[in-house]
Amino acid sequence: MLNEINISAAQFRKLVTLYSIGSTIIVVPAAITADAHQDAWIAALFGVALGIGLVLLFTSLGKMFPTLTLMEMNEKIFGKLFGKIVSAVFVLSNLFISSQVLYYVGNFLTTQILPYTPLTAIHIAFMGVVIVGVRLGIEVIARSAEILFPWFVGLFGLLIVSMILKLK
Repeated sequence: MLNEINISAAQFRKLVTLYSIGSTIIVVPAAITADAHQDAWIAALFGVALGIGLVLLFTSLGKMFPTLTLMEMNEKIFGKLFGKIVSAVFVLSNLFISSQVLYYVGNFLTTQILPYTPLTAIHIAFMGVVIVGVRLGIEVIARSAEILFPWFVGLFGLLIVSMILKLK
């Protein structure tokens, strides 16, 4: 019933990089500085170390169970019932986090770039893009990420250089 979906490791890496940096730029700085104040850099380093640990964990799990999906791995590792609970928590937390990221993106755009545009219109536009992407599938999203990645790297590099020059 399921079609075979194939994306390369490089495409997956680019997807993860785009998602991680994109959501990190918008969400994390305000959340970290609100709690940690001048020690935000320590919290950021701790978060990076934790993220690297998770990547290593998922990589080793993928090597241990190369033919299983994440949900099947959860059932094999945690047992049938608790594995389903862990999988449900994983899916639901991603659903809530994605809706939160949508709100943050809309809020950022209405505050910084499009102040006279209603927040609902921005949310509808972004959700429209997400719906089209889901309907077309992960392979199309991965190919799009591959095409847009050099543009992202260039603009991100320009942002970093601009911030360094502003500090001087």
